[in-house]
Amino acid sequence: MTDKELWIEFCAKKNIDVDIPYESYGFGGIEEGDTDKLAELVLEGKKFGTAGLYDEYLMEDALDEIPKPGDYSIILNSKDEAVCVIRDYDVYVRAFGDVAPFHAYAEGEGDRSLKYWRDVHTDFFTECLDEIDLQLDQESRIVCEKFSVEYIPGKEIPEDELLFVEPSMAFAKEIAAYRQEMLDADSSFDGCYSMKRMQDIKEYVDHCIDWANPGREADEYGAWGNVILVIRKSDMKMVGCMQVHNVLTERMKNYTGHVGYSVRPSERRKGYATRMLAKALDFLSSFGFEEVYVSCLPENEASKKTILANGGKLTETVFLKEDNVNLERYKIRL
Repeated sequence: MTDKELWIEFCAKKNIDVDIPYESYGFGGIEEGDTDKLAELVLEGKKFGTAGLYDEYLMEDALDEIPKPGDYSIILNSKDEAVCVIRDYDVYVRAFGDVAPFHAYAEGEGDRSLKYWRDVHTDFFTECLDEIDLQLDQESRIVCEKFSVEYIPGKEIPEDELLFVEPSMAFAKEIAAYRQEMLDADSSFDGCYSMKRMQDIKEYVDHCIDWANPGREADEYGAWGNVILVIRKSDMKMVGCMQVHNVLTERMKNYTGHVGYSVRPSERRKGYATRMLAKALDFLSSFGFEEVYVSCLPENEASKKTILANGGKLTETVFLKEDNVNLERYKIRL
């Protein structure tokens, strides 16, 4: 099927204006066969991100062509056959050295680690920049995209699909609404990092971005982690928030564990927490973890069910003196 044929079929089935612009492309790579391998990762749901060089757009005087949230594209295989329709939901520009682990995971390649992403993209971007007499360094600007699959011929896409995204000002209104609903419900801000104390959403977003930055110096606590917003694709509403730690403090090691999460009060009891924890565990596997720990209050039956549904085994109950609470610690093998 050609890209045009797929686009016409997609628009007819989804009642979308066929005249909406879209781009068609196959993913680039260093090795033969990469185009088909990467397209297959998209179909499997493992690849929902990609990256390009800002300087290529700049040198071609094409900054207006940098992808934007809402843009459609058709992914092609090595034979220029149309594979699927995707749509960007998050786009930002960041220095090569500041690209966070979650974006590397989103690209779905290799072991999905940041090291793998850097190694592969150093080779690929260096080759691209050689053509315009530029060199890749830690400050080279990278256009990072995350996308959802909108249409695969002959396959149904779940209506309640969840999108996982790094905090950005593109989601400022949803973050603010989520924060207010949590406050109104006097709900615990588990997995939200500093959202409760930061009324200024830009301050919060910048704080989250800095926390995930692999190039920053360690703070006094020594932790690194990633805040991940959970967005329901059907209405782009923020339904959950996760805090996933890849470097743990002593408190995390002994008490709270690798993952914290919360679901918006009005969206609870819909199975979102179980799916969120599953995604967090998959992300943690990209760091090489073989087992992770998750904790909850003994009386939190909903959280217990979420952990058990993801293979958690109760190991011990510990007393966290500074918070004056008991915590049940669960181990999950990846």
